Amino acid sequence: MRRIPDLIEAACRVLLAAGLMVLLPLEAIATTYYVRQTVGDDSHDGTSPETAWQHIGKLSFAMHAGDMAYVGPGLYREQITVLNDGETDKRITFIADTTGQHTGDPPGIVMITGADPMDVKTFVPEGAPGVYKAPFAQPVFGLVEMDGNQFRYEMVKTRKDIPLPEGVGSEVDLVGQRPSRFYYDADAKMLYVHTSDGKPPSTHEMERLDRDSGIRVAEKHYVTVMGFTFRHMTDGGITFYSASDGIAVNNTSYGSRQGIRVYGHATNITAYGNTLFRNENCGIYFAAGSTNGLVIGNTMYENIKGIRWSSQSANGTAVDNAVFENHEYGISVENADHTLLRRNTMVNNEKGQLLIDMQTDYSSDDNCFATGAPDQLITEFVFPEHYRTLADYQRGKRQDLSSREGGCGPLPAKVDVHKLQEEAKGYAERARRILSGAEASTSEAPKSPSPEDAAGGWLKWLLGR
Repeated sequence: MRRIPDLIEAACRVLLAAGLMVLLPLEAIATTYYVRQTVGDDSHDGTSPETAWQHIGKLSFAMHAGDMAYVGPGLYREQITVLNDGETDKRITFIADTTGQHTGDPPGIVMITGADPMDVKTFVPEGAPGVYKAPFAQPVFGLVEMDGNQFRYEMVKTRKDIPLPEGVGSEVDLVGQRPSRFYYDADAKMLYVHTSDGKPPSTHEMERLDRDSGIRVAEKHYVTVMGFTFRHMTDGGITFYSASDGIAVNNTSYGSRQGIRVYGHATNITAYGNTLFRNENCGIYFAAGSTNGLVIGNTMYENIKGIRWSSQSANGTAVDNAVFENHEYGISVENADHTLLRRNTMVNNEKGQLLIDMQTDYSSDDNCFATGAPDQLITEFVFPEHYRTLADYQRGKRQDLSSREGGCGPLPAKVDVHKLQEEAKGYAERARRILSGAEASTSEAPKSPSPEDAAGGWLKWLLGR
């Protein structure tokens, strides 16, 4: 089993590379691009704050090895798809300029969403209590109530994909059984919705999930994503597919399938300081042979699972993460050998704090466990061993011998999604008034540290080691 000092050293090298990219003088970077929703113009060249682009989609084609992009605050209903490779010493770097230090904009949230507003006036009662229907020409892959907790609706799949449960007559019947569900009938081009409270969709602010990722890195390498807020993608806020040496730092991602998705034999992906919550599957998910993943100092709550490895995604490492109040498990290791868990806080996850596939070779220690209800487990092993106390787990598995149960300290504060949404949605108009001098600036920079501050923190920590 790998030693924790070696892994921390490897993580340091990865994070230092990202930090130096931010802190290097601009002349050392190939090209620096700017996007400003406030005053940008896509007919410009995007290479200065004065000639910034307005849409982040321009960055998909523009960014090459060594390039850096500063994206100004605002709400972007778009997607960035990385189309070129970075290099070992020439990373492609996307930075959310939440402070406005580089773009010249007032401070604010840089939010990328995969969802678009939805016309809810055409819905009519379907017949089953709480179910409403409306014609939709295009397939619907996700829905969310923006005036609710912003957890995406559960999608009922067609019986062609999954057989109906015994005693259930139709997909629409399934929609009627539980709030916050929907079914799209592709043949009839009809959408069936059961809202969270059974009231008509017209009483809610609803959006339809249209885009798969906020930033998608597919079969590309050496890409860094820093400081963004992602919400409501059909797949992941950040997606690393068959990619390598990617870094996600200080991002917030919620309401998607995964906060960060790593799959398809992706390697050497690092997630540091991210806040990942209310995602349908996991906060971060390494799948399909995605090896050497580093998950350090992240916060994850109200997902199905917080951190998850599966399907031979070996050599994963999780250190100093807070995973709490997830709907199944805090950390889940399933058929992913040589996984190392250290100094994580696992608290009040509904089924159990830690799930381990019985056949998985792993090492876990120096963690803090705490249950929030009598039926919650400290650790569950597939096929099947259950441990309700840390002492029983220690005796049974000889793992987590230096870990503790209870006394885990205060948990990170949860994000106010409505405050985030209002800030992002109203930003552009308010910022334009400030820039024109018509309004004094009263905006505060987001409470999370800027990417530059985070990079500086790594350097101070590294120098002090």
